[in-house]
Amino acid sequence: MDVSISDSGRPPTERAAEFRPVDFLRKGHSQSGDLYNAPGSALLILNQPIEDAETFDRIWQHTSYRLCADGGANRLHDMVAAKYTSKAPEYLPSIVHGDLDSLREDVRTYYSNRGVDISRDPDQYSSDFGKAMQKILRRFAETLAETPNVQQKVLIHGGLGGRVDQGIGMLHEMFREQLNHPALQMWLFSESSISFILLKGISIIHTPMSEAYLTPNVGILPIYGPATISTKGLEWDVKDWKTSMGTQVSTSNHIVADRIAIETDAPVLFTVERAPELPA
Repeated sequence: MDVSISDSGRPPTERAAEFRPVDFLRKGHSQSGDLYNAPGSALLILNQPIEDAETFDRIWQHTSYRLCADGGANRLHDMVAAKYTSKAPEYLPSIVHGDLDSLREDVRTYYSNRGVDISRDPDQYSSDFGKAMQKILRRFAETLAETPNVQQKVLIHGGLGGRVDQGIGMLHEMFREQLNHPALQMWLFSESSISFILLKGISIIHTPMSEAYLTPNVGILPIYGPATISTKGLEWDVKDWKTSMGTQVSTSNHIVADRIAIETDAPVLFTVERAPELPA
């Protein structure tokens, strides 16, 4: 899609990156044509409670490779035991990976007895998130060698609950991976929001509000450094607006269109709130 939202003297058109956060919340086919269990889509489950089982189930179904990062296996096991006992065989991860210092012994035994790969990486200079991302990227390299045009997506569950230092550290690592793999789409599913990084340039975010998967609440956060942004489709649109932590940031803005255009000269974090209850 060719889009221009700036009159600042840059070329009139520029190839835009497209984001469809609602796709992962739908049942069945997505708007962009992806099927459930799409190749090139991975789910990374971090060590945070899985409170919203319905949302988790939907993002699970939209992925084909599911990795529990160390204690994330405990969270998956406990959620399934509480919410989906009768369907437990459907919720076996592809692999449990990390230094495994948080993996409970009963959970290790449960998954091992059911054929789940339990893989230990003892490196203490990388986090479980970093270890998991390397595993996922190697998996993509192996499985998508013959289909290089498949969009690679990593859905991350958890990461912003619990300790602040760990949450900020996870956002840092997410940014590092995004810079190293700019074609990769990384989606962070926290307790109530979906967040993703917009790199330099123009991004189009599809927000079909009539479908009721999202609330209007969004933020554009310059947590990776100062940026100048222009927007279309928000209640308080801006043009060539300088934003940085400690000066001014766009939080608690509102979606007013089914498509948002954002142009930025530096990476920013975009976040949108999910609806409290998803449509059937």
